[in-house]
Amino acid sequence: MNNELEILLKQIEDNKLIKVNNNLYLTKNQIELLDLYKIDYKKSTSIRDLMLKIEDIIDYEEIDELETLLDALSERNYYENTNK
Repeated sequence: MNNELEILLKQIEDNKLIKVNNNLYLTKNQIELLDLYKIDYKKSTSIRDLMLKIEDIIDYEEIDELETLLDALSERNYYENTNK
């Protein structure tokens, strides 16, 4: 398999949504980042609950990776949970 195809397949795999619980789906990359910062995402009851946990950390210490994650979760929350 050529190298570009392998990279593309890895990116697809890393960005596939994984069911965490009945109300929360995250990508492999998001889970790894949350694990890195020891954020207990498994007990989050919703994407909004997880966002609040991340906001609490960002309020205390500015972490670019977590801000980027929060933006992505916020956007997904909007599209999944806003009546249009």
